[in-house]
Amino acid sequence: MNAVVTLTPAPVLDRTYLAEDLTVGKVNRAYEVHEYMSGKGLNVARTLHLSKHPVSAVLPIGMQDQYLLFSTPFPQILRIMPVQGRVRVNTTVVERGGRTTNINQQAIPFTTEDWRNVVETTLEQVSDMNADWLVVSGMHPKMIDTGLPIDLSELFSRARDLGARVGLDTSGPELKHWGRSGEVNLIKPNADELASLVGHELHTLGDVIEAGRELISTGLEIALVSLGPDGAIAITADDVVWASAVAPEVINTTGAGDAFLAGFLSQVVSPEASAAGREAGTLPALSPEAALTTGCSWGALAVSLPTTLISSFGDAPVAQLREVDPNYALLEKATVRY
Repeated sequence: MNAVVTLTPAPVLDRTYLAEDLTVGKVNRAYEVHEYMSGKGLNVARTLHLSKHPVSAVLPIGMQDQYLLFSTPFPQILRIMPVQGRVRVNTTVVERGGRTTNINQQAIPFTTEDWRNVVETTLEQVSDMNADWLVVSGMHPKMIDTGLPIDLSELFSRARDLGARVGLDTSGPELKHWGRSGEVNLIKPNADELASLVGHELHTLGDVIEAGRELISTGLEIALVSLGPDGAIAITADDVVWASAVAPEVINTTGAGDAFLAGFLSQVVSPEASAAGREAGTLPALSPEAALTTGCSWGALAVSLPTTLISSFGDAPVAQLREVDPNYALLEKATVRY
């Protein structure tokens, strides 16, 4: 079974308030509150662990905040790297009708020594687990000494030297840089992020496919694109797979993309392909069809839950493959955001 190592460079304490309605500028009362350690990579790792996949979640945690880990689900998958500073806090208000409001704190910057230790800890996990994937998810903190975002070049190149594929789930300028760098195998943009990567609006499924193939021409292996009400599409140099699943209800969209990515990773490399690839000294072959339907199923399940914590896949809706029609008009056109 393929192993995955995740790195969350900017983990977070998530506070989720469930309220009837949110009225800006007024006192609002929550009927339920949840608080737990989170972050995109940790969400992916927890979901993979629930599905019995070998996974390790690397978390740089402020030395004053390690007590928070005692209340974190599945602490056995955590690999903690103590760093300076306090963990950031994200606040989510989920209204009864499903509307979600997020207030997210900026990432805590790294010292040079702390970031070097995070890189080494992550690579140790990739090596020890003989991992098929290293996935770096979420916001990229800045470096204290330069004010620039963390440099992932060494981490990516050494992970690939160890035989792991590299997945990246982020946004903004960092996604634009690394998505075209040739140093990652997989990115997971939404439609607007994909439009921003290629610099123009996307109106049809054919536009999305062309944009994905443009990125693949720069060295990317998989563009895994979430399309909102149109499901999701996986684009490689040779294949295009389109699928969707209907959520039983929409309660909280936070973390749905992480569940989607976890589902995709859980199936994209079969145990047989992984073993054969390693024996031959090559990267194992990918299976995007099963991976995409699983990802869509888990993502649809996630939006029907009040928090990012999935406890069971028993109620996950069944996803369906769709016939790829390049002329299909997207229900929501994708616009350039940055």
